[in-house]
Amino acid sequence: MAAGLPGLGSLPGTVWAAAGRSVSVALASTLVSVAGALVLALAAARGARAFELAATLPLAASSLVLGTGLFLAVYPFVSPASVALPVTVLVNAALSLPFAFRVILPEARRMQADHGRLAEALGLRGMARLRWLVLPRLRRPLGFALGICAALSMGDLGVIALFAGEREATLPLLVQRLVGAYQMQAAASASLLLVALSFGLFWLFDWGGRRGAEA
Repeated sequence: MAAGLPGLGSLPGTVWAAAGRSVSVALASTLVSVAGALVLALAAARGARAFELAATLPLAASSLVLGTGLFLAVYPFVSPASVALPVTVLVNAALSLPFAFRVILPEARRMQADHGRLAEALGLRGMARLRWLVLPRLRRPLGFALGICAALSMGDLGVIALFAGEREATLPLLVQRLVGAYQMQAAASASLLLVALSFGLFWLFDWGGRRGAEA
């Protein structure tokens, strides 16, 4: 660790609380995003081109644009701070969905070409198809997609900046606030923690996908 930086153990409790919120948001948005990307990729692999177009639509908007629209929509009815984390989960999931979709789609098409007819002949549908065909064959790209989505969500500083109060801040927002308060050493250590968590989540999911595919 660079000289002058406080150790992670000396970081204030607000940093660890923000880190916990960031990890929770990242995990939730990752599951939503990859689940949606998987559904769209499987449909596109069967020839439904409209689903491929739908998966790319989030690229047309930024998190700030989506956040501003949602802020204006909920402001007359509820306190924005009370829905800060759920809204962040949904926006992060939507924005990372195109990346997860592009990771999963090639393998989904290969799986459909190699095993689609056999699965239909055997009557594999629904959860049985998911368990015995989709998950084993797509474990590697699913792990990589989970890692990408988790890392993207961990580092996002968009919609949360519009909604969060003091008790809803995620780690990127807290880093920004520490810099604004000229607490540079604490901000540097919190940034190091953010990078470590982002890479850690990415590695964990990617390793899990590769390990499962090799088993």
